[in-house]
Amino acid sequence: MRTMYDAVTAANILNHDRTPPLVAGYVDRIKLAPWTASDWALFPGSVKVRIVKKASTNDGHVLDVEPGDADPAEAPGWVRMRRAAGADPTVYVNASTWSTVISEFRSQGVAQPHYWIAKYDGDPSLPSREGITAVAKQYLGNYQGVDVSVVADHWPGVDPAQNQPGTDPGANPTQEDDMAFGRTCPAGTNAHADMAVADCRKLRLHSSWGQKLVVHDILFYGDTGPNPAGTGVGGGYDDDNNGGRPWTFDPNRPGPIDIPAGATTVTVRYDAAHDFFLSAATK
Repeated sequence: MRTMYDAVTAANILNHDRTPPLVAGYVDRIKLAPWTASDWALFPGSVKVRIVKKASTNDGHVLDVEPGDADPAEAPGWVRMRRAAGADPTVYVNASTWSTVISEFRSQGVAQPHYWIAKYDGDPSLPSREGITAVAKQYLGNYQGVDVSVVADHWPGVDPAQNQPGTDPGANPTQEDDMAFGRTCPAGTNAHADMAVADCRKLRLHSSWGQKLVVHDILFYGDTGPNPAGTGVGGGYDDDNNGGRPWTFDPNRPGPIDIPAGATTVTVRYDAAHDFFLSAATK
């Protein structure tokens, strides 16, 4: 786990850590001014997380969903827009509103993004809800002029693509595989994972040696919505297409599965006793 600081006044972060692992700041404006280039330059060695307040802003890693900024119903549209721009986006939301945002994505037919959750309970651990584990949690608010978050070891869409902890190096993708999108999926029973696959051709699921991964459904979405029985945009695989039997993925058999032309997102339903890595490649 890593620590991230965010603040309205960027210089406040330096009072806590002169070389913070991650910093987050705003790049657009509703009322408060965004960070300037000089603000970002205060942290030359830090991973920088760019937050937008307005769902109309086609920029940033994270959309801020809270009163006065974007609202839950706007989040799916922003995520769809950012994915079309090649991003792997995250939504920031208070824990009390998280379920509402999850429901908005489902009702609008948009695959779930990554989540940065705010809950000021002093507990630096990543929360889960409805089979989704947050990639970051803001657990201290306005602590001497800054907010403090715990962050996963790898934040898809923010950190460069890399080998993921706990997976077999021989089976895990690297940038040389032309991996466009990737995410760590949490262990679970009848769990769901969503990921962007725009402009990708192959889907792979990577598990560590001795850790069985059983996949029940793989459903691709395009602008026309899901279609499990189809073969084009929105086409997918399900139990019926596999003779009523789910797939069992081994590290030396991570796929690949062809991604239908025009698909933009994928949903995978699975049983896994351990975390595994899902990736989409352009070849």
